[in-house]
Amino acid sequence: MPERRDAARNRAAILAAASRLIGERGLDGVNMDDVAAAAGVGKGTVFRRFGDREGLVQAVVAESAQAWLAESEVLVTSTDRPPDERVITFVGTLFDHVMANLPVVRALEVVSARGSGCDANLDLTHSRLSALIAQVRPYEDADFLAHALLANLRGEHLHHLVHRVGLPVPQVRAGVIALARAVLTGDLVGAGRDATMPAL
Repeated sequence: MPERRDAARNRAAILAAASRLIGERGLDGVNMDDVAAAAGVGKGTVFRRFGDREGLVQAVVAESAQAWLAESEVLVTSTDRPPDERVITFVGTLFDHVMANLPVVRALEVVSARGSGCDANLDLTHSRLSALIAQVRPYEDADFLAHALLANLRGEHLHHLVHRVGLPVPQVRAGVIALARAVLTGDLVGAGRDATMPAL
């Protein structure tokens, strides 16, 4: 049954409010009362719709990831470019997605680490990246290589590099791209050299 218009409107308002508040305060600075007030709905509406704060965070990330997941599916299934080029595009666009949604991505990582939730989007992203890598390096452990690349695309890791170490975003992006190329070619020495090149 299609979602009622008012229910859909409330859902959109709640997700937008949660995303904004997490961006402003971080996960631990946001509770369901805050989200309900910012969205202009009752707290009961938020709990009925999302269950708890962890469920709300998962929904916010899932909403922001829709465009990325659609694009990643095309990269896996298309045949218009060689698979190695599609891996590089996959990694670059994932980097852009994580950076554009950094506060909520980090929040979901906290939720998952606490054992109260799981990131289905990450599982799907891993399976798609693994499938692409397997097309380039069929005799390697594509699952492990995908995990290794995704570890460098975690929100907390990128936040540390950009906001604590102070590296410019283009430099970090170029480094991640260089690492992806190294995984595909086996030239890990070249990854450090290529990280100083302009981002793609």
